[in-house]
Amino acid sequence: MTLSPSSRRQVIAAAGGAALAAVAALALADGTAQPDRVLASAVLGAAMAAIALEDSLRLRVPDPWVYGALVTGIVWSAAVRLRSGDGLVAAGGGVLIAVAVCGGAFLAVRETFYRLRGFDGLGFGDVKLAAAGGAWLGWEGFAFAVLVAAAGALAFVATRVARGRGWNADQRLAFGAFLAPAVWATWLVLQGAGEG
Repeated sequence: MTLSPSSRRQVIAAAGGAALAAVAALALADGTAQPDRVLASAVLGAAMAAIALEDSLRLRVPDPWVYGALVTGIVWSAAVRLRSGDGLVAAGGGVLIAVAVCGGAFLAVRETFYRLRGFDGLGFGDVKLAAAGGAWLGWEGFAFAVLVAAAGALAFVATRVARGRGWNADQRLAFGAFLAPAVWATWLVLQGAGEG
């Protein structure tokens, strides 16, 4: 089977993201690394790296990676809640509520923008990425990831403007390229803070 150039790019980015994420999880573990956290970091890092690269190049969040991140995030977060003493319904329900809140918030922004401006200002891939972020981070952690991503996107635009390359109101920005790494970094920070 031959992969398309886009698919090859995504696989290479995912492999690099997984390796970097595993090393980062080990480095932050202070000798108490838990294999499940290292593996989870690698899985999330792989998906977020592939998403960030593809969105930055083609303004497209690839479905296989975002759906994979969504499913693994639901499994990871529900397992963490079960280990902390939540019942099955509370664990699963809590994660699904976070998925719905985060994805729903981005969907509301997308629809509101469209109704006000008459064109899409946020892609549906970003909505799916928000749902996946909610699965891994919960809605509270996801709010922080959005803040980090927005600050990164604003810094990117400001740097372009400062270098004289300009930015116009109709120009598109690959927000997923900022949000995906922010989701992984926020998850890693929360793991270091002991929040599961």
